[in-house]
Amino acid sequence: MKKLFIYFIFLSIVTSCSDSFLDRPPLDATSEESYWRSSQDLENYIVQFYEDFPTHLDYQNGNGYNIRDADNAIVGTPNSILNGERGSVGGTWRSDWTRIRAVNLFFDNYERCEDDYEVYKSIVGEAHFFRARYYFELVKKYGDVAWYDSELSPNDTELLTKPREPRTVIVDHILADLDQAVDILKFKSEVGNNRINKEMALAFKTRIALYEGTWQKYHANTIFGTPSADPNKYFQACVDAAEELINNGDYQVGLHNDYYEMFGLDDMNSVDEILFCRSFSLADGVGNDMQYATINNPNEVGVTWSLVTSYLDKEGHPYDYLEVANTTKGNAFLSKIAVDIDPRLHASVWAPGDLWIAKDNLNFDKPQITGSGLSLNTTGFQLKKGSNPHSPGAGLGGRYSETGYILFRYGEVLLNYAEALNELNGQIAYTELNQLRARIGMPEFTVQPQSADPNLLDYGYPISDALYEIRRERRVELALEGLRSMDYMRWAAHALFKNKRPKGYPFSEEDFPDYTTKVKLDENGLIDFFQTAIPNGYQFRENQDYLSPIPTTELTLNKNLVQNPGW
Repeated sequence: MKKLFIYFIFLSIVTSCSDSFLDRPPLDATSEESYWRSSQDLENYIVQFYEDFPTHLDYQNGNGYNIRDADNAIVGTPNSILNGERGSVGGTWRSDWTRIRAVNLFFDNYERCEDDYEVYKSIVGEAHFFRARYYFELVKKYGDVAWYDSELSPNDTELLTKPREPRTVIVDHILADLDQAVDILKFKSEVGNNRINKEMALAFKTRIALYEGTWQKYHANTIFGTPSADPNKYFQACVDAAEELINNGDYQVGLHNDYYEMFGLDDMNSVDEILFCRSFSLADGVGNDMQYATINNPNEVGVTWSLVTSYLDKEGHPYDYLEVANTTKGNAFLSKIAVDIDPRLHASVWAPGDLWIAKDNLNFDKPQITGSGLSLNTTGFQLKKGSNPHSPGAGLGGRYSETGYILFRYGEVLLNYAEALNELNGQIAYTELNQLRARIGMPEFTVQPQSADPNLLDYGYPISDALYEIRRERRVELALEGLRSMDYMRWAAHALFKNKRPKGYPFSEEDFPDYTTKVKLDENGLIDFFQTAIPNGYQFRENQDYLSPIPTTELTLNKNLVQNPGW
């Protein structure tokens, strides 16, 4: 398994470990007659796309999950998208299309392979997955784009100047690619969870179909919606893919028994819940700084009051956090909510006395709100999710962690299913939601009136009580895993954070006596680090910021292109 993930996941770092990788022709030089003849040629070509999957970072910035671009966490500088600070972009969007062109080059040539199709069909499945992945990134970024299923050359003037097609057309192509991938990929039990597999492709299909269904529902009749789009078509696609994964006993899926442990594991290969991950090995020279980032070095990351107050108490009821904060502050507040609240919160935020570094018998003391630079925690809620006090890399920087990076897990599939099913016909997937609850010892899922929640979230439009609770479950189960920005985008839910500042925990003078005159607090005594930086809260531009601008040079080169709204 070690050889497998080094070969397939870390080619960009350890190319010296694989002669076949060194022999791989460049992307733009693979049309010669001598290539594409064997299944090994196909594999050597397709494997390079694994480099593009996100990964944990190093040099003391170890948490690679994309948690800084939504309302769950905040760093020292407000996110430019949330705060409406992006400007138009010059140049071209060539880099956005490079990988799609490269995958299409594979499709143009793979049938020249002289080996039996059964030998290499799973590699073709991987190609379908990658094209789906790259196109999904384009749709999220730009909305409408042109669909190409063959390599383009500079002489293809007519094709290069195509107008953009409706995003729904592109998503339909993406889902078709994933259907083909599922048909010919191998099972996770055959290839492991470091290589693209059937289970992973189905999980990705649920993610994309739910994204597009909710995008079209909540952006309907706006400048970002697609006329005549049918959200239910995509909700049904999500439900069908999820039910295939849930009900088909051939798939290797399930929930890991320890929610906290799962995210900090060095070896994730035997975990049924993890459908695909990146693995690391110090013995092979590939490590990260995840344990340093979640234990010693907050990287300016602060988990927000908004996320923390979304968790129910251990009895499954809304919890009045502000009422508790009136009398219980600082470390005492962290200790109390660690005991009172859904265990997924304590798995995600450090509390005083938590085992920090086992080999040194060190426990967490208090958050680093007085730190500076990367050692700063901006809210008092310090990121714990992904830590592993028993890891040999605990507390060590310099690429000493081997913590895996989860890209797809079964828990998300259950949530995608629950949301799509409710959107489709109002049903509640109690069985699936209760599996998530049972795993962490919470009572069964129930629907409660929104009016009973003292921490009520404003989505900017009314939703049912059931959907409100399903969205809550999604937020706390998937917290800080890099999916929240996709959620607020597809829900058209800028009201969650617009004109609001990200806040922290109730400050305690006893915990930080030398910081009392420096800390910024709001009227409730909550840390309000960004009073000066964004006095009026985030300034997201709802008529503009849901999509990125097309580079201006492209508008000049292709007169058939139309700029995105607001840009």
